[in-house]
Amino acid sequence: MNKKIRNQFPILQRKINGKRLIYLDSAATSQKPEFVIDGISEYYKKYNANIHRSSHVLAREATDMWKEAHEIVADFINADSYKEIVFVRNSTEGLNLLANTYGRKNLSKGDIVIISEMEHHSNIVPWLMLQKEIGFEIK
Repeated sequence: MNKKIRNQFPILQRKINGKRLIYLDSAATSQKPEFVIDGISEYYKKYNANIHRSSHVLAREATDMWKEAHEIVADFINADSYKEIVFVRNSTEGLNLLANTYGRKNLSKGDIVIISEMEHHSNIVPWLMLQKEIGFEIK
């Protein structure tokens, strides 16, 4: 099974210093399987356009694909609506968005946010900044 999964990632077929590549630095980026690379390539070759902005064919197709992707994820996680789904570039962006939208709206002085000592800075800094503004406690 491991070999079957590994074979889906083209970059993992490389050898470095005569040894197969083992890639563990996925904090800021991760390696992509072939079907993701193919899908992104196809999108840029055939459908690349702004969504929700124009009535031309490419824009309509791109908007339909955007909505379908959101609907698939909403169905997978049993969300009430595709409108509850937000795609972000990475965890840092998602955590900043969470702190500055949900946190700003729902936290107040006297509330407690619990953060593990093992957290990456991207899940500490937004809460510390918001804490200065609102006055909730961080443990």
